[in-house]
Amino acid sequence: MTETELLETLSQNIKFYRKGKFTQETLAEEIGISAQNINNVEGKRRFPRTENLVKIADALGVEVYQLFIPQNKVPVKIEETPENEKIRSQITEEVIDDVRRILNKALDKMKQ
Repeated sequence: MTETELLETLSQNIKFYRKGKFTQETLAEEIGISAQNINNVEGKRRFPRTENLVKIADALGVEVYQLFIPQNKVPVKIEETPENEKIRSQITEEVIDDVRRILNKALDKMKQ
């Protein structure tokens, strides 16, 4: 997944999960940031700061990782076996590392 695709997915998911619960303004108020900040994320202009990403997920009632899963992906039922659990754990670590790397890169750009 590219940085652009990651930002697109994040934008779509925040819109999806806040639909019917929050406007951009009420979500921003709920987590203590500006509505412009939410607008920039949903407009695919910026990644939120890590602490704001956590606040957004909490307010929307989802885990942070769920904000990065494309909505058009069909869930797959995987049999629970020790081998599958090991693979799932490894993949989860890789995804977290990728998200951290991309977010840190975006944060570094914002600092400049």
